[in-house]
Amino acid sequence: MLTAEMTGGLADLRLAHPPGTFALTPASRIALTAVGQHRRLLSGLGLDWGSGVGGLAILAAKITAVTQVVGLEISAANVAIAQQNAYENGAAHKVRFLLSDGYTPLENDDGRFLETFSGQTSFILANPPASDGDDGFAFRRIVLAGGRPFLRPGGVVFLNISSQYGRGRIERLLTDAPGYAYGGVLASSGWVPFDLQRPDLRQNLRDYVNEESAGGLRYEFGQPSGAEMSCDAQTAQAWFEQTGESPLSRWEVHLFRRTADK
Repeated sequence: MLTAEMTGGLADLRLAHPPGTFALTPASRIALTAVGQHRRLLSGLGLDWGSGVGGLAILAAKITAVTQVVGLEISAANVAIAQQNAYENGAAHKVRFLLSDGYTPLENDDGRFLETFSGQTSFILANPPASDGDDGFAFRRIVLAGGRPFLRPGGVVFLNISSQYGRGRIERLLTDAPGYAYGGVLASSGWVPFDLQRPDLRQNLRDYVNEESAGGLRYEFGQPSGAEMSCDAQTAQAWFEQTGESPLSRWEVHLFRRTADK
């Protein structure tokens, strides 16, 4: 049970999950908070990229000014649970979930339906996972580049980007996926452990170390001994191996706004 306090004061939610999957992560929770706290920015038609079990789409549908939200999800099990969650939370009339690889639905009828959102979408919500084997930012580039044709000028993207990626990668997004203006941080968890007891986050850190070693941009972690002292991924990994202490990060949601066509 997620109380309204946990969703930025917007609504209570009950979300079921497929057996064997993670419950809500800290990143998911801060994404829900951002939707609730900044609901004035959301209206009309919306998309939820990588919608999982539907939390963001369902919460956005609770906003009176929002008319419809479509969730795009690669897992058939998640799509089924998300549709059930929408019904259980009284949002089924405003939410639809499509089995989709990114912005490409796997069923022809769903593809034709999604085409009707082209140029008509007011917002996109996205809490992407880190991509494997690179700088971790590939899915965020896809969210922005692939989402731009759907968005109306002035349309917004609520995009999860945790602080360890560093300001340089956020700035580079505007070059890698042009057509947006950056609007800053919408919501932040404050300093929390980048929990290296989780195998997925340990692998993420290994990928970050490899990216730095190959000459990529520096990552920025807070040190457990003093969060305001930043360290790169290589230092964070060495510290964890020596002490067992996870480095610190902030789970954040950032705002991007589609610029008008020239």
